[in-house]
Amino acid sequence: AAIGKNGVASNYSPQYVQNTYEFLQNVRQGNALFTMPATPVKCAGAPQKIAYLADELFRAKGIRNQVDVNYYTALGKIFAIDKYADAMNAVAKSRDISVNLFHDLVAVDGPAKQATFKILGSGPRAGESVTVPYEFLHVTPPMKPYDFIKRSALANAAGFVDVNQYTLQHSKFSNVYALGDCSSLPTSKTAAAAAAQSRVLKHNLLSQIKGSSVPALEYDGYTSCPLVTGKHKLVLAEFSGYTGTPQETFFFNQANEHAFSYWLTADVLPAVYWNSMLKGTWNGPSAIRKVANPTSAN
Repeated sequence: AAIGKNGVASNYSPQYVQNTYEFLQNVRQGNALFTMPATPVKCAGAPQKIAYLADELFRAKGIRNQVDVNYYTALGKIFAIDKYADAMNAVAKSRDISVNLFHDLVAVDGPAKQATFKILGSGPRAGESVTVPYEFLHVTPPMKPYDFIKRSALANAAGFVDVNQYTLQHSKFSNVYALGDCSSLPTSKTAAAAAAQSRVLKHNLLSQIKGSSVPALEYDGYTSCPLVTGKHKLVLAEFSGYTGTPQETFFFNQANEHAFSYWLTADVLPAVYWNSMLKGTWNGPSAIRKVANPTSAN
C-alpha cells in the first residue's frame, strides 16, 4: 500500500492521520492533490476541508506560489446541494484551488509520486485515464458496507440495512430498525444525520414495543456538514438529503464563511457529542431552529 509514505496520507485512517500534517510540512513545491471517490463516504465534506487547510498552511509558510492545490472528485459537483456547491466553488476560486470533477483515483505509484485518475461521466474524455505527479496526496478511500451486513438478509442490493427512509423500520423484518452509516437512508452519512434519525427510531421502536397506536414519526433526511475553510472560518451546510433543500438552524446565510459557525463546530458540538448525543439526549437542532430561524428565511 502506498499510504503512510511517499507523501500519501489520509485523515480517514487512524493509523496514518498523523502523516497528513507531517507530509504537508515537507512540501516545498509541486502538486498537492486531494481526492474524493465515487462511493458514499463518511462525512462527504471532509475530503475538501483538508484542501482548504493545506492552502492556508502553504500561504502561512510563504510557499503558496510554488504549490498547486488540486481537488479531484469522482462526482459531478463539488457539493451535492446547489446552494453550498456555489459557495464552495467560490471559496475554491478565491484560494486558486483547481476543482476537477468526474476524476476518480484508481492508482498510486508511490515511489514515482504519481496518481492516476479515471475520468467518469459522459463527456468526450469519459473512460480515459490521466496521470498526475504529486508532492502530497490526501486520499479519501472508497467505502462500502461491512461484509457481515452485506451478506445478511437485512441488506439491500447495495449492502446497506434496507429500511424505510421515513420510519427507519426494516422493509421486510418489522422488528428491525437501523440508522446511521449502516442504513440505506439516502442522505449524507454524518453524526448530525444519526442524531436526527435517533429521535425517530426511538419513538417508533418504543411505540411498537408498547403496542401504541401513536402515529409513527418520520425522518425528513436532515443532515449537516460543517465545511472548515480555514482557521476560524466555516461554511455550515445543513440540508435534507431527500429533497436537497437547505434546513439551516440560524437566521444568517450559513453558506457564507462565519467565525460563529467555526466556534459552534469547534467548541460547542464536541461537548454536545460527548455529553448528550452519546447518552441519547441529543436529537439534532430542530428545536433550536424553531427559535433561531423560525421563518426559514435563508
